[in-house]
Amino acid sequence: MGREMASRIDDLVEMVPGVCAGQPVVKGTRLPVKFIYEMLDQGWSPEEIVKFHYPFLSLEVIKGLVEHRDAIESLIRDWEEGRRKRVET
Repeated sequence: MGREMASRIDDLVEMVPGVCAGQPVVKGTRLPVKFIYEMLDQGWSPEEIVKFHYPFLSLEVIKGLVEHRDAIESLIRDWEEGRRKRVET
């Protein structure tokens, strides 16, 4: 992952211990990124997500999440795997 992409992802997503169990959330919120991806997969447009569900988000944030989905979903998978391992022990 290039330096520019890492910087952009850091502008979009954060993982904070104690906020939603440390899973990737939209930066500055308690909203898990996976909720946005689930809505997109169900057919919601970025505009509809902002207008009807999360008006505190900007369309640019949603579009950034879409643009960097592969990298962010990798973070989500890593978090889920780490969480699974912690639960099993």
